[in-house]
Amino acid sequence: MTGNRQRGAEETPFLVLIVEDEADIRSTFESILEGEHCRTRGAATLSEAEDLLEVFPPDLVLLDLGLPDGSGLDLIPKIREQHPDAEVIVVTAETRVQSAVQAMQSGATDFLEKPVGLDRLLTTVGLARERKVLRQENLVLKQQALGRFEILGHSPSILEMKEMIQKVASSQLPVLITGENGTGKELVARNLHLLSPRSSAPFLAVNCAAIPENLLEAEFFGHEAGAFTGATQARKGLFREAGQGTLLLDEIGEMPKTLQSSLLRVLQERRARAVGGSAEYPVHCRILAATNRNLEEEVASDAFREDLYYRIRGVEIHVPALRERRQDIPLLAKELLKKSSPRGKLSKEAQDWLKEQSWPGNVRQLASLLEAAALLAAEETIRAEDLERLHRGSGNRGAEAAPSRNSNSAEDLWGHFLAMDDLRKFRESVEREFLRRKLEEENWNVSATARRVGIRRTNLHERLKSLGLR
Repeated sequence: MTGNRQRGAEETPFLVLIVEDEADIRSTFESILEGEHCRTRGAATLSEAEDLLEVFPPDLVLLDLGLPDGSGLDLIPKIREQHPDAEVIVVTAETRVQSAVQAMQSGATDFLEKPVGLDRLLTTVGLARERKVLRQENLVLKQQALGRFEILGHSPSILEMKEMIQKVASSQLPVLITGENGTGKELVARNLHLLSPRSSAPFLAVNCAAIPENLLEAEFFGHEAGAFTGATQARKGLFREAGQGTLLLDEIGEMPKTLQSSLLRVLQERRARAVGGSAEYPVHCRILAATNRNLEEEVASDAFREDLYYRIRGVEIHVPALRERRQDIPLLAKELLKKSSPRGKLSKEAQDWLKEQSWPGNVRQLASLLEAAALLAAEETIRAEDLERLHRGSGNRGAEAAPSRNSNSAEDLWGHFLAMDDLRKFRESVEREFLRRKLEEENWNVSATARRVGIRRTNLHERLKSLGLR
């Protein structure tokens, strides 16, 4: 037990309910534990214990099984129902060990055989106290993570989506997350993970379009050393790396049909085999899928397996486009701006201007524009004309053509680049701006952008990631 954790445990009393019909044992336990910064209450019968559970919320119940008015086993379901975080430790005579095992199967944490030694009692209660502190710390971390990945907005479509996330997060139902590029499908998946019992396990997201087709199977299933050229070391693969956590298959509509068959088998049998391996291994993670495509149309055109589609679409959560939730834009913009410029502000006119745009690239496009505005704005308050100038300069469809170098927005941007002293930073900044504009011109469609700029889609994915555009 760490010092800080020990101090944290001692700040508030540890509440222990002692259910024991032998008065001398009960009073001994009470005396010892009161001296260990515990607050105790004692009950000699099942009936007394039931009454105390109504007014005393225990962290731990020390439970004798042989009570005058019934079996202590009958109390365990009531403890679980009324105080689900309370631990139950059974105290029993040697002749009742089988009943103690039955109690463990009913939800008890541990059992102590009578006579109980002082060291054994203190160690067992100390471990229970430690587990309580760990649960509290994990709860704080979970709340912090939820804050970091909070879904912002109060529009009807977002509130409906949040309600659906709450409903299905704790279930094992497969979830298909749909929506346009840049709407925040991975954010939805993270919330499903954080609100689930799996929240303390890993969350992994893989973009099915970003992995070369010849490496997809090894990426998912893992491989043995020497399984193929370049496989000098064995690798677990995503199914095993996710452990008991959550694996998001993003852009699943881009998955080749050969791998679709293998994925279907994993979902059906919950088992997989590494490339080059002979033995199967169990798959424990929850698998979520996301797509910007209409998979029903993909099924109709035979580009996506119908049986896999129905397997991954237990529940569908649709992420609305930004133009469908315009009332959320000012709130989103303020939060996004904080990341680029903590002191930056948006004028009322700027907020109104943002609400009027169509945002084909959705939240990702909004974030990109605000990042550029925070970088180039002459004042802390960003005006509507600042945004409009950058928006025109980014080559959005339906807007004016990109300005020449001697126009204001391009001149400001070029001047910013030329003010840099670091050549590597200059190159990266120019490349980032170039790719950002091309993405916006292609409505943030990575495949179309890759064709336009003349590089492989997988290479573009990697470059966007390294430049902070994904």
